[in-house]
Amino acid sequence: MKILSINVSEPQKVIFNGKELITSIYKKPVSNLVHVSSQGIDGDRQADLTVHGGYDKAVYAYSHAHYKTWATGMKKEFNEYGLVGENLTIDDFNESEINIGDQFKINECILQVSQPRIPCYKIGIKMNSRDFPKMFSQSGLLGSYLRVIKDGDITAGDEIQKIHHEENSMSLKDIANLLFVDIKNIELMKKALNIDTLTEEIKEKFRERLMKLGDFSSL
Repeated sequence: MKILSINVSEPQKVIFNGKELITSIYKKPVSNLVHVSSQGIDGDRQADLTVHGGYDKAVYAYSHAHYKTWATGMKKEFNEYGLVGENLTIDDFNESEINIGDQFKINECILQVSQPRIPCYKIGIKMNSRDFPKMFSQSGLLGSYLRVIKDGDITAGDEIQKIHHEENSMSLKDIANLLFVDIKNIELMKKALNIDTLTEEIKEKFRERLMKLGDFSSL
């Protein structure tokens, strides 16, 4: 795998339905070397730290291969990197083959897969489509948030090496499917709760859902 683009942004104001909101989803490529730490990528700041950023979601990676899927489905051409607000546009980042807890090395920087992205309405604004948030979530092509296990400097064109595969875990695609499609699968949700490297945010969603389904064994 290889980094095609590194994308960052500062929070900015946009007008939506006549209202002003702040977002950092409009990320733009940078050509210089950037430093990556547990706080994220230098030059990148999140507008809403309750849903983006922080230790478990320091970096967001997405596959450039998915751009073709959205271009076909939406009958548009997407030629600019940072399409869905990702920090790292990777040539082929396959959610079906990447487990929660897997680790990747870019130069000296080590990143760990923590959870798939949970889209909000702002991605619909970015893509100029009210239907896109649902299309995105149902597709399972959500990319991945990453923890920074070891700081380092990276640049576009760097190779990405997988250095650890988390056994007894679940793939990003599996977790995305549980979140948005197979939403009543009690056994798989309980399995997900046993993955140490899955974020507490996702686990709490599954605990709440299990309670509503009448299963209290995971409390």
